[in-house]
Amino acid sequence: MEQVTFRCACCRRIVRRNSRVKNQRYCGSRTCQQARKNKWQREKQQMDPDYQTNKRESQQAWQRRNPTYWRQYRSRNKKYRERNRRMQQERDRRRRQATADDNLAKKDALDGFFNDTTMTYFIYAGVGNLAKKDALSVKIIPITPG
Repeated sequence: MEQVTFRCACCRRIVRRNSRVKNQRYCGSRTCQQARKNKWQREKQQMDPDYQTNKRESQQAWQRRNPTYWRQYRSRNKKYRERNRRMQQERDRRRRQATADDNLAKKDALDGFFNDTTMTYFIYAGVGNLAKKDALSVKIIPITPG
């Protein structure tokens, strides 16, 4: 009997096909089977509204039954706390930097000039009886000294 092989969609190894599994695309290793399951769940989540609703409701029920889970998890896992603290400091630093960059120039500096005294004028060619009379629109903005 000839051994039929295939390439695993996850780990890319060439492995022997299981004759009991039709259209086998994943090998039997734990990580590849987990990848297969994750892919199925992702697709199901996107396509099936009932699945989405059931998942959301079961997660909310679990959260109601375990309200202190994350507080306890953080208190037990020092590495998690430290990593979270470092990441938050980096986010804060980036936010401060972005705010500082935004304040380099005053963005509303011209708002005072665009007020009710600003007028728009249309300039026409001075020669009369032209066939084409396109106007050039010009906005005149009064600038006060100081």
